Amino acid sequence: MKFNIKKLSFVIMPLILTFIVYSSSFIVKTQATWGDISGESTEYLLESSVWIVKINNLEASGEGASFNEINVDMNTRYDVDVLDVDNVWGVDFKVTNYTNANSNGLITNDMFLSQFSKFLYYPVEECNRLVNSGFNKDEINRGPPLKQWFFVEPEQEVWDFLDNLTTLEYHNALPNSLLFDATLEAELETVDNQVIFDMYIRGTYENESSNTSLQFDHMIKFVWDKISGILLGYRIATYMFGQFQGYSITEDLLIINRQTGFELPRFKFVSGFIPGFGFLIAVIGLGTILVASIIYGRKKKK
Repeated sequence: MKFNIKKLSFVIMPLILTFIVYSSSFIVKTQATWGDISGESTEYLLESSVWIVKINNLEASGEGASFNEINVDMNTRYDVDVLDVDNVWGVDFKVTNYTNANSNGLITNDMFLSQFSKFLYYPVEECNRLVNSGFNKDEINRGPPLKQWFFVEPEQEVWDFLDNLTTLEYHNALPNSLLFDATLEAELETVDNQVIFDMYIRGTYENESSNTSLQFDHMIKFVWDKISGILLGYRIATYMFGQFQGYSITEDLLIINRQTGFELPRFKFVSGFIPGFGFLIAVIGLGTILVASIIYGRKKKK
């Protein structure tokens, strides 16, 4: 499903979260159903994770990922163990890295809904965070935080919620529509009991009154097991640059995180805005010209 959107809206204020949940037609239940995942232990591989951030004259980069107090190195494995399941509140879990250092986490249904909805607009949310929280070199050096959506409630209401996020109506209903001009491609599909959410959004975000003019390319893919709700893996590729509230910001983010042994599908929708893409085209073009000239030269000698 493909949308070409003009003046699409962005979520940049916390109050909008309430609007997001209700506009999704998601029915909030007093009793969650997390499935039979008590005592589950899953091994993941952080296949790739690179984070480069520049704001004004400050720059930092990091590889790997962080989860609360611990770090996970790139191309290493880590475990996620279910500690407790409360069908009212959510799932308590523990993340353990390869050095056996660990840190606890919690995910509830409401947390997932609001966090995932905001993440669709990561470029603007991230710029807002950088401007308001300040540049933290140590934080960036540790690598981007692991997404804590290791578990979702495996109920049709959740899948319907995610499916609604792929629709044009959902995005057009959000506030601030005059600030955003973009192209969106998104789809939710189920294949072999795997729920796959794909999205890429590319465009500009401009607000002359706040000295903001941002260009970005944001691609995400998440896969969950439909029966258990356990995360199978995700891909994130985001690039943005421009001015945000007068600050010059550039960020490049790439993450591939998956269960050990799971073949995480590639992005379904791919744009041409990724850093180095133009350079790659130039290299291929020059290579083609060079090969053609060699062949032509050999023919002339014969």
